[in-house]
Formats: sequence, C-alpha cells, structure tokens
Amino acid sequence: MSINFNDIEPSSGSSGEFELIPENTIARVTLQLEGGSLEIPEFGRGNFFKASQGGGRAKWMPVVFTIKGGDYNGRKVWHRIFVDGDKMSERNVPVAKEIGLRTMRSIIESARNINPDDTTPNAQQARQLNSIEDLNNMELCVKIGIEKGTNGYADRNRLIAPLTPNNAGYISATNFAPASTPQPQQNQNGNVPDWAK
Repeated sequence: MSINFNDIEPSSGSSGEFELIPENTIARVTLQLEGGSLEIPEFGRGNFFKASQGGGRAKWMPVVFTIKGGDYNGRKVWHRIFVDGDKMSERNVPVAKEIGLRTMRSIIESARNINPDDTTPNAQQARQLNSIEDLNNMELCVKIGIEKGTNGYADRNRLIAPLTPNNAGYISATNFAPASTPQPQQNQNGNVPDWAK
C-alpha cells in the first residue's frame, strides 16, 4: 500500500508566519486552559499545571488567548501563569505565585467587569471561583506586547496584562462587537441610519 501525494497542490513556499500583532494592541479575547500533567489541590481538581524538569520549583498554568474581532480576529497569544517558584517574597510566598494570583484576579475582574477598588459584597462574590477551571472560556480585555526572541527563537507576541474597567482602553463585553459587525453611527441629525434599525 502507498499513499499518493502526487495530486496534492505543492506548497507555495510561504512560511505561513504571521506578522506580529503590534505592541500595546488592546483586544477582547477568550481564554482557554491548555492543560498540563499536574494537579494543584488549592486550585481545584484537574491537571491544569506544568512543572519545570530542571529541579526548580517553577509551576505554571499554560493558557492561550484567542482574539475576538478586529484585524487580528482568531489570532492566538500564549501565556504561562506561574503559581510557584524558587524566589520567596518577604511574606514567605513564592514571588511567582503572588504575580500569578494577581494576574488571575485581573482576568476575573476584566471578564466580570469589576473595578479592582470595588469591595462591595457583589464584587467580592464575583471574584470567587469554584475551581481554576472556571477561568476556561472567560472573555476579557487584554493588552498585547512583543517579546524579543532569544537563543535563535523569533520575536513573539506576549500578554502585557489583562485590562480592568479602571484601565485606559478597557473594552467591556457590552461595548464590544466584532469588527465584521458594523456599528450604528448617529448621523448629524442624531438619527440612527436605516441599516442599523
């Protein structure tokens, strides 16, 4: 038996690489947990984490953000949210974990439209998750940057930060529509055009 590739169109020779998303681009995204081989009980059940193989304490949750709408619709940005590491803070907590937990809080606040300063019972309740799996498929607003490549690797896009309602440029779910959907614009008389009615 043989598999015949003679009738397959040859490759155009294009590498298929995308141009990088420009530094400081703000976009609505959907977060997906990529999964791992490690369960950390304080974050609930499920293998959502990975650990370094080199003997260090580093542990992280790999996630991918998929852009919704706009010029970069469907593009992905990969990120690691660290939850353990060797360097300890003055509170005797791994610095990586403190940063990771702050990132997760910002993800929740971005997705649930909570101002970080809001201490009302509703806001406090909205910041609680049943397990880390609740982050999966959350829609939020992020700022994207560019990380310089090292050791022969090309530059790549990176997460700068999740944006919360108090941040300039924050796009809430209610103010968001994919770029393919025209937004109603009022004309000079203050009327909505016919196509938007």
